[in-house]
Amino acid sequence: MNTCKYDRFPSNVFAAVIWLLILSTAPPTHAGEWQAVFEGGGVFVEQRYYDNSPLMELRGQTRLTTSLNAVMALLKDADYNRHWVFRSRGARILQASGYAQAYVHGVVDAPWPMQDRDTVVRFDYAQHPLTRIITIKISNHPELIPHQSGLVRVPDFGGFWQLSPLEGGYVDVIYQVHGNPGGWVPTWLANYAAQISVSQTLRNMPAAVARYDSAPDSDEVSELSTK
Repeated sequence: MNTCKYDRFPSNVFAAVIWLLILSTAPPTHAGEWQAVFEGGGVFVEQRYYDNSPLMELRGQTRLTTSLNAVMALLKDADYNRHWVFRSRGARILQASGYAQAYVHGVVDAPWPMQDRDTVVRFDYAQHPLTRIITIKISNHPELIPHQSGLVRVPDFGGFWQLSPLEGGYVDVIYQVHGNPGGWVPTWLANYAAQISVSQTLRNMPAAVARYDSAPDSDEVSELSTK
């Protein structure tokens, strides 16, 4: 199994993606078989074919030196989303049901010549009462709000975040997603873009979560265990 290592992503990474077409002829893995595609900066990413589709499901993992509350504060801060989620143009909360559920509209800055995308998803938060592991399920709700001019609504997107608190002030993070970007995007490019998105988003997390390290513990996080 080969693992691709990237020390940094150049700003013009998508300008020369046509060369990746040559690489896309590699034989596919079997359905359901995870294959490592990135390791670096404390981040490990795997991919596999999803639901008999040529599009890939991605699973990224990292470990943060922080508190569970700080990670939750970062993920809940829609206004700050654009500063750490790769190619995000921003996010806004459409509806919220207490601390345990929220509908969110997000916009993705797609590389030229593709149109920007937008997503409408629901986040469902739950915490195990004994392990304190928090799982955030992501489900797609593309028809919740009208389509917006100039944006391609993502027709399929889903996955989850899993946050596992550890002794010594660490949190293990798993981010697993699958989706279809909609519109016309070559399959190989959609898969490559998803890989870069997951890898870079997780690489951005340590610096992003640091701004919440001094936040007091929230009773609302513990209340998730009762949901």
